[in-house]
This record gives sequence, structure tokens and C-alpha cells, in this order.
Amino acid sequence: MSSDKISLVVTKRQAVGKAVAELRRQEIVPAVVYGKDFAPLSIQAPYLDVQRTIRAAGTHSPVELTIDGQKQAAIIKAIDIDHVKNRISHISFQAVSADQIVTTEVPIEIVAFDESEAAKAGLEVMQSVEAIEIKAKPADLPEKLEVSAAAAKEHGDKLTVADIQLPAGVTLADSDETELTIASVIDPAIEAAKAEAAEKAAAEAEAAKAPAAEEPAATAETEADKPAETEAKAE
Repeated sequence: MSSDKISLVVTKRQAVGKAVAELRRQEIVPAVVYGKDFAPLSIQAPYLDVQRTIRAAGTHSPVELTIDGQKQAAIIKAIDIDHVKNRISHISFQAVSADQIVTTEVPIEIVAFDESEAAKAGLEVMQSVEAIEIKAKPADLPEKLEVSAAAAKEHGDKLTVADIQLPAGVTLADSDETELTIASVIDPAIEAAKAEAAEKAAAEAEAAKAPAAEEPAATAETEADKPAETEAKAE
């Protein structure tokens, strides 16, 4: 966890329902903070302050809320976005205490790949898991988890959750995830050949489904032709 404390000054919110729309027009974000020891509390804060807090804390670092002068540690649990306006429309906080174990998601960063034999051979690392849930006390929550790829050597090598060196006081939220693959070492040439082969196979399968060209049907004798043919024979 960073030594720089992330803080946000908020005030109690009276506006509810349709009145919340007016808050948003005034560049104020409605929010709520809830905890196991008290009823959910409606709060609000200036938009730019909320935006800066989200950028600094994400959903993994504690935020020190100042609610009408009172301090309360909290974790951001949900951020609602108005996708039409691309703006924050609501934020939910979970109040936490210093000795409380909290569950939150933190990002995973692959490090030291440039030092590996794989990198020197022109291979690449492809990350498939960007974040993972952990448990820790607020003061022990890391900003991110690092996993070293320095030992990567060849195409097909994998990094799993078990390769993460967890900081003191931090555990996985799901202990069964240790074998989960975080990243794989790939050879761009091999992957390109696989993609080309898959594309060719798909094209051939599509061509096989196409109906065969039909032979043109013989011109049918029309009813109108029959009398004319009979008359011709009679003559």
C-alpha cells in the first residue's frame, strides 16, 4: 500500500429520487457509504474530487472519508457510469476498520520479462488475467501484485497465481485459484501460423456448406405450345 493517504471530503446528502439529477447538474456526485455497524449513509462530493479519488484509489486502496468533520476509512465498492455522457453518476463506499479483514480486487503486473531468455529470443508474454481478489487489513492492502517473468524461456511457458509473491498480511480470496494461468509466453510466428490455419479451415468449412450449383432445368412445354404443335401436324 502507498504511504500517501488518499482522502475525500464529503457531506451528508439530503437529495433523493429526482432531486439527485439536480445534484449532478451542479457537478456533485451522489454516493453512499455502508458498513456492518451502521445504516447506509447518503453522502455527496464535488465531481472533480471524486474523479481524482477514483484515479488514485481504484477499487483496492483505502480512502479516508471526512464526513462532516468525522474520519472514516472506506473502500470503493462500486462506481456507476453514465455511458451516454461518459461521466461518474454514483459511487458506493464500504466502511472498514483498521483491524477488519476486507476482500478487494487488485491489479496484477508482469515484471522482469525483458530480462528473460524468452524475451531475448524474440518471444512475447500475453497476460490473460489482469486482477485478482485478495484479503487483508486496510493497512496491508497493496496497490498491485507483481509476478516475475524473469525465468520465462520458451513458447508455452506459463505464469500462474502460485507465482505471485504475496506481501505479508495478504492472502488470496480463493485459495483454489493457485493454478490459474495469469500469462503465457508465445512465439508470434507460431501464433500467426495458427491464426492463418484457423482462418483457412473456417473458409474451407464455409465453402463446404455452400449448395452445389444446380443443373439448368429443361424447358417445360407450356400449355400454349401444345395446340400449336397439334395444328402443325394436322397440316
